[in-house]
Amino acid sequence: MTETMEKTELGTLEHRVSRPVVDQAIPVTGEKWAALAEAYAKLIAEHARPESRWLDAGTGSRILEEDLDGLENWLVQRVEMTIGMDVRLTQHLNIRTLVSGSIYDIPFETGSFDIVTCNMVMEHLGEPEKAIAELSRVLKRGGALIINTPNLWNYGIAANAVLSKILPEPWRLKLVRASDTREPEDIFPVRYRANRLRRLRAMLAAGGLRVHRAFVLAQQQAFFRVTAPLEKLVIPVAPGVRLLVCAHKTA
Repeated sequence: MTETMEKTELGTLEHRVSRPVVDQAIPVTGEKWAALAEAYAKLIAEHARPESRWLDAGTGSRILEEDLDGLENWLVQRVEMTIGMDVRLTQHLNIRTLVSGSIYDIPFETGSFDIVTCNMVMEHLGEPEKAIAELSRVLKRGGALIINTPNLWNYGIAANAVLSKILPEPWRLKLVRASDTREPEDIFPVRYRANRLRRLRAMLAAGGLRVHRAFVLAQQQAFFRVTAPLEKLVIPVAPGVRLLVCAHKTA
């Protein structure tokens, strides 16, 4: 049963969300369709400790993607506490405790978390620098911020960015839905203001964070079924589709 709260302090939640840690190998499938999500999960797992407190900012309704329930649950069990935060709260598949809050004004004290994750959120933000500064604020010193977001240099992402400027939003959303399994209410306008690796690195540094690991993840499949034959020729030489970055708080 999901536990929903408007504002809270970590001390009031601890006894309700602590979980035993199961010592076992990370349950990844190794399948191509899951490669992007599993790369993100592995980076989280590298930082998860029995005593860790984890905030998933912009949490949505689950941590990863469809058909990865076991991996999502395994990640939650690796840490002492997991909290999901979003401006619009819904029932969450993996996280019991949900907190209503804006990424620009996170309702937790400075230095509250060991891990903060931000999965497919940065591309929607109008002020990513402000968001990163706030994500950094709630991290403990030495804590990890892990960001998973589209790479604007990829042809499909760049096309979506252009269409977002020249098409009415309802028309653009129809195109997105043709290549996406998300529900319409889970698709939001895009800004792509932090979606080049160099730009994202600069924002992280300005927020007091030092990049620990950074990846540009390769595209695994075509965006559209109708253009798949052509895309299969382009994908091997195109820039990767996803930026996956982990940065540590230095002070």
